[in-house]
Amino acid sequence: MSFYQSLASYYDRIFLLNNMALTFVEKHFQQGESLLDIGAGTGNMALALAEKGFIVTASEPDEEMVDIIRTKVEAKAFPISIYSETMQQIEAIGGFFDGILCVGNTLPHLQNVQEIQEFLGGCFNKLHAGGRFILQLVNYDYVLAIDNFTFPVIEKEDFTFTRHYTKKDNHILFTSKLKVEDVENENTIALYPVVSKQLQTILGNVGFKDVAIYGSFKGEPYSSDSKAMIVVARKNH
Repeated sequence: MSFYQSLASYYDRIFLLNNMALTFVEKHFQQGESLLDIGAGTGNMALALAEKGFIVTASEPDEEMVDIIRTKVEAKAFPISIYSETMQQIEAIGGFFDGILCVGNTLPHLQNVQEIQEFLGGCFNKLHAGGRFILQLVNYDYVLAIDNFTFPVIEKEDFTFTRHYTKKDNHILFTSKLKVEDVENENTIALYPVVSKQLQTILGNVGFKDVAIYGSFKGEPYSSDSKAMIVVARKNH
């Protein structure tokens, strides 16, 4: 069993729906608008937005997660379109959208500036004029300024989940460990730590002109000490 297969059954208990993120997204769109959730996980955000009256498409490349999304969608009978495309395959997702979401530190799974620029360009192309792109990731300006970055431990009665970052060359090694009883399942992947100025440059290069950066889903001002980076970019034409 792969790491993500083992993680799938615990995913919803590890990564609860962020109601602050949901409220933030709602403020930037109107009911009835079309939204694409890239890297949708098990679909909690997508379903919550559908329940709020948005027309939602969810894309998640992990098949175990996609199966969970499908089960939830069938139970709720929401008309959510589901795709299993990766970020690099965004052009293969049908239709155009009023909004695109990429939250949960999904973007850094791309491995270099070129891949990030191609993905963000694909997002720009998939948006209607006036459409908005909302991105959330760890603030790598902060991560790169310290020796080690560790997320708070998530501990439940039946499992423990830990995550930490280690710098290596131009990447960050992200190691996550799921411990269930006496069995540990560990996974390490390389992330590309895109920083704020770099990201703003790329967004401008692909056509976004109106870009705002926040330090949290509360809408707090962004600073180099913010733990998160929330970007809202508009397609003006």
